[in-house]
Amino acid sequence: MTGDYLKKMNKPFIQSNIYSNKSAVVLEWLLCHGVTKATFSIREVEAVIDVSIGLIQKVFANLVYIGVLQVVGVRTAKKFMLYDSSMLIEYWLMHYSIVKKCKLWTYSCGIARREDRIKALQKSPLGSKVALALHSAAEGLGVKNTNLQTLELYMLDNKIKGDIEALLQLEPQERGYGVLLIEPYYEHILNQSSQKEGGVTISSPLLTFLDLYHFPLRGLEQSEYMATKFSELKSYQKQV
Repeated sequence: MTGDYLKKMNKPFIQSNIYSNKSAVVLEWLLCHGVTKATFSIREVEAVIDVSIGLIQKVFANLVYIGVLQVVGVRTAKKFMLYDSSMLIEYWLMHYSIVKKCKLWTYSCGIARREDRIKALQKSPLGSKVALALHSAAEGLGVKNTNLQTLELYMLDNKIKGDIEALLQLEPQERGYGVLLIEPYYEHILNQSSQKEGGVTISSPLLTFLDLYHFPLRGLEQSEYMATKFSELKSYQKQV
């Protein structure tokens, strides 16, 4: 019996994928809310995000293991503190790339002006089923620093791709694009944390930053600029 107990105690810690769709909601909470708190408990996090306590425990255990979180107290009084938010962002960027995790469709567009494309969506029932992404989201958030006139859209309902193609007069295009349609990987973050500006849904600053960082079309330039503008990204700005 003693031998079995010691074997369990010596069992190596197994890291899990904490950058998946559901787990990422916990990471987002840490960067947007946990960073402002001296300490917090697992129950506190569970009360405000829609994931199981078991998943939160798994994410926290992994973050303690890599040094992003620190444990404060013991047993029922155990709490946590976000020790290094810039490290959390850095690890997240190592595990996520929009071009690797999301399905992307590139098009030329029969509607010449970007503003007219957005107006067409707003006048249609499809407007409530998309969200601005990447450079379009950066512009919607008021932090765009490029002159690109492309339109990038997350599809909140994957069944609408054909309808958007018809509405915006889209034709598949191999090189470059006027319109980019995206099937989201981080659906939970997109559904829970998107913002609305002028009646248009916009990907959250954090998700927009993550998406842009590895995006080949002037993404790194735009993401580094965003890091200087939002509190949840300020810690990472010191690293770039």
